[in-house]
Amino acid sequence: MHVIMKILLIKPPFNPNLVTKSIYEPLELEYLAAAVNEHSVKILDMRLDKNLMKSLRTFKPDVACITAYSCDVKTAKGILKEIKKFDDSIHTIVGGIHATFIPSDFQEKYIDAVFIGYADLSFKDYIRKLDDGEDVESIPNLGLRKKDQFIYTIKQPYNVDLNLLPLPARYLIHNYQKKYHDSFRNSVSMIMTNRGCPYRCTFCACWNLMNGKYVTRDIKSIAEEIKSLPPEIKVIYFSDDNTFVDVKRAWALSDMLKEINSDKKIQMYARANTIVKHPDLFRSLKDSGLHYLTIGIESCKDEELVKVNKKSTVEMNNEAIGILKQLGINILAHFLVFPDFTVEDFNQLFRYVKDKNLFKPVFPVLTPLPGTELFEQTSNQIVIKDYDFYDFTHSPLPTRLNRKEFYHQLANLYFKSYTLKRYLKYKISLKNFQKGIFPYAGNIDDTTFFNLLLINIFMRPLIWKIRNAYRTELLN
Repeated sequence: MHVIMKILLIKPPFNPNLVTKSIYEPLELEYLAAAVNEHSVKILDMRLDKNLMKSLRTFKPDVACITAYSCDVKTAKGILKEIKKFDDSIHTIVGGIHATFIPSDFQEKYIDAVFIGYADLSFKDYIRKLDDGEDVESIPNLGLRKKDQFIYTIKQPYNVDLNLLPLPARYLIHNYQKKYHDSFRNSVSMIMTNRGCPYRCTFCACWNLMNGKYVTRDIKSIAEEIKSLPPEIKVIYFSDDNTFVDVKRAWALSDMLKEINSDKKIQMYARANTIVKHPDLFRSLKDSGLHYLTIGIESCKDEELVKVNKKSTVEMNNEAIGILKQLGINILAHFLVFPDFTVEDFNQLFRYVKDKNLFKPVFPVLTPLPGTELFEQTSNQIVIKDYDFYDFTHSPLPTRLNRKEFYHQLANLYFKSYTLKRYLKYKISLKNFQKGIFPYAGNIDDTTFFNLLLINIFMRPLIWKIRNAYRTELLN
């Protein structure tokens, strides 16, 4: 006889070292919830609601499951420890990308199971067997606590048809929905349309997570999900690793977006080489609602692009930027800050951002995350072992500049890129040049004086945090 189990799915609170203004919905937990919807499921987003004890007392879960990135490891373990202390009978589970690549980090007496890889199928099977009192050791890709030791079940490659997955259980985040937003304070929902990427960038683990596979969802299924989104949502963020591997499918996606004629803005991620090879596709997507496009430009130097196996060039990046600017698609440009940067390297990167009129750049520090080739390449060089600092602001690797100066330059890079002075100077410059002569004239990535003013106000504590990042390293 089946029993209705109470399952608590937890998104951990933000790592205090993170410098972010965005809060996206916990899509991974919504998919897990949908897989076991015959049970009573609650999602606790501790980024917005830190009252764990209240949920434990009122919901009284039989199972508690938490997801964790590398920077969440310590926090996730602390939460599971609290849960076991509250009630030792609660079955505790951890999953996520860090658990996939270093499951041994969660071999603790207060953790009952570690899920390795995507849990679309295994979580449902695990809960069913747990509910029926059956042995779960037959389920692949698990770490299991057996009294005082951990055992691992058979390892199998990930293999699932995304079209068979139920739609994410968004009704479970209804109380949080109004608080999810992008860095520009737009209300946002996330859509997963595929998984995997054929490229092998050394700093990225997504291809490794999928064992090199690339799988997609049916266009009709995506359309139905978009139609089901709450009316107050302003931006749909395609959370794919690479939406444009299959260009023919991307055209079909563009046609579908035109057909449903949603009033929501679309945000996607694309590689520069795809933009350069298929500018007509992005012209079509612009007409379909594409408003923001994230590009991993990574560097303004060819030798650095080669170093991270980006399979791109500065010339290609320049051409892609020009195409998007002309189409009026707003660019969210990502650049890597390398640990061996000099003061001149920081200055050169800012000059590139300025020259290309990129008004919404992001500068993550190159970080050797578990599961990446970079992690393997640099494992003997890592100077910070504490995963709390794997936040893309601190550098786990040695820096050429002394660390105080490195973070000072990083903070200045953000500050100079988002100054009101830079914005006003650019607007004045436009009056002195005919359109078409001034590089990328007129397209300033949807930046207005008002929202830049707000960014400057909210950014001050973030700039201070970056500038003083070396102090937190000294304290730990």
